[in-house]
Amino acid sequence: MDRLRLMETFVRVVETGSFSAVAREGLTTQSAVSKQVQALEAQLGAKLLVRSTRSHSLTEAGKLYYERCRQVLDTLEEARIEVHRAEHEISGVLRVAAPVNFGRLHIVPRLPDFYERYPHIRIDLQLDDSFVDLVAAGVDVAFRVGELKDSRLVARRIGTAHRVTLAAPSYLARHGEPKHPQDLVHHQCLIYSGLVNLNEWVFQQKGKPDIAVRVGGNFQSNSSEAIREATCGGLGISYSPQWVYGDDIRAGRVKPILTRYSLPPLPLNVVFQPARRPSLKVNRFVAHFAEAFSRDPDIAEMLTPLDEEGALRQRP
Repeated sequence: MDRLRLMETFVRVVETGSFSAVAREGLTTQSAVSKQVQALEAQLGAKLLVRSTRSHSLTEAGKLYYERCRQVLDTLEEARIEVHRAEHEISGVLRVAAPVNFGRLHIVPRLPDFYERYPHIRIDLQLDDSFVDLVAAGVDVAFRVGELKDSRLVARRIGTAHRVTLAAPSYLARHGEPKHPQDLVHHQCLIYSGLVNLNEWVFQQKGKPDIAVRVGGNFQSNSSEAIREATCGGLGISYSPQWVYGDDIRAGRVKPILTRYSLPPLPLNVVFQPARRPSLKVNRFVAHFAEAFSRDPDIAEMLTPLDEEGALRQRP
């Protein structure tokens, strides 16, 4: 018979002072409990209890063995509690990777609400516009904007990066506003080199073929923040996720142009290492941001449309 089970029965007999009480706890018979104690004594080769018709008492060996059993069982219970906490309580370090601008605009501002619910998590946020190697960097979860290149990663779609074409009023005042996508070939277009087809901008109209325009300009960067600053500074026209410019559009620092056309959106995913099952803290972190993004007009699945003047409409 299992030694641990026999130890637990023996300890309960000592602590309750009654074979019948232990039998009731285990939904068994007094005789079965007595046989378990006898089996333990046989394994040890020592008498643990002195029985009488109405009571029992510990032998010297029984006293010693009870103390050791109590220590073992307490240690096992502490280990169980620690494992349960590690698996079910939201605590520990969470390593997160994200593009620089996305982390600045959409992760960091939402952390206070996250910490209100999960104050014991410590977040290590790594911001980099290049794709971080999750395994090499020890990252638990990463935000990725755009089509996924690494099919080995486990991904979950949590939003959409809706794109828009923009320019600062100062640029438009100097160079005029393009009315058709093909007009862009005569403008300074700001190139984000993090895209695969960095020089090809695609425009769509319902029921019509896509319009692909080969653009050029005198400035490009692998930093979305640098492209944003260049756009707001009047250096040229950008073709970017709307969430990068939400505040700039509302403040009038940039103006959406070519608004009669739609741009192919970019998927927003969170990705995990394929060999690692997401922990509870990862799942809660992702759920928190997925819920928050569903209410954000710049990255929710349903786009809050631009009005005819290129301003963001308020959601009802």
